[in-house]
Amino acid sequence: AAPAPAVKPTVTLVPARPVPVAAPRVGKNPGLTRVVLDLPAGVTYTVAPSGAGVRVTLQNVSVGAASARNVSPELAEWRLEPGNGGAVLTLRPTFALGARSGYRSALLPSGEGSTNQRLVVDLSPALADVTPVTTADVTLPAFTSPVRIVLDPGHGGVDPGAIGSVVEKVVTLDVARRVRAILAAAGAEVVLTRETDTQISTDKQTDLAGRAAFGTPPSTLLVSIHVNSLEKNMALRGYGVETWWYPNDEGSAALAASLQSAVTRLTGASSRGVHRNSLAVLRKARVPAALVEIGFASHPVDGLNLQSPAYLDRVAAGIAWGIREFLLPQDALADVTDGR
Repeated sequence: AAPAPAVKPTVTLVPARPVPVAAPRVGKNPGLTRVVLDLPAGVTYTVAPSGAGVRVTLQNVSVGAASARNVSPELAEWRLEPGNGGAVLTLRPTFALGARSGYRSALLPSGEGSTNQRLVVDLSPALADVTPVTTADVTLPAFTSPVRIVLDPGHGGVDPGAIGSVVEKVVTLDVARRVRAILAAAGAEVVLTRETDTQISTDKQTDLAGRAAFGTPPSTLLVSIHVNSLEKNMALRGYGVETWWYPNDEGSAALAASLQSAVTRLTGASSRGVHRNSLAVLRKARVPAALVEIGFASHPVDGLNLQSPAYLDRVAAGIAWGIREFLLPQDALADVTDGR
């Protein structure tokens, strides 16, 4: 089942007396567990993270106490308990929830042969924040000194990159254009290593060297954007964001750390950390350079994140903020040098 979109609780008329609600049903899908409560008309509810789990509070219902443990790879335990005039369903996942990630809830219409609405709560460590960005999310402090930022949309043309829920070369160009718009609005000059679905060379090593050549002064820095994947039998192990660097420049490690921090902050995606690797596009660059993997096309849930325009907006905002926060100390130094 596809992850349910986040929705606000629905408030309806309160029934005259508590109505019975059955124990939840559980659906198991690769990488995701769905918990379903059948709610008669008139039942009100709230869904919110609480402690190490998700708490569903129901009003004007009657239930019998019930529980289950070791339910699925994503759900360690659920407990349904009666309370004052209602009930509480507690879901304890097998992973740590983020502030806006790891779960989603929605109220769906009744199924065939039933008049009950279905309150669904999806649990997966790969569920990221797919709410729309705000103006504040995409508004950076203006650059106070000239910068030339190179964005490298990974793959392209004859090289599609990872293929799964999305095609890597399509997503990376899409995200690079979104990042460019955010940075340009703050006064940066932004150059893309490719503007369309093409490549610098059909020879892979020549292509990578050509991309790295953009990362030469007067360019300020280079960020290469990619989508990750794993083999089908290992796909469920791969989700989230990671960033790579190489000691080609003394600023590359800090740039990678700034990107990883900002992208995971804006997306709520699971952080796979910052790693060093001798990747050609990084090794051959002559300015601070980093490569960010924004998600896994091979994962059944993370792949759906990559299909979401809202998620891609958040990724783009995270990359832009990672670049801006990396350059803020240089802006401050320029101000001091200029006597401002």
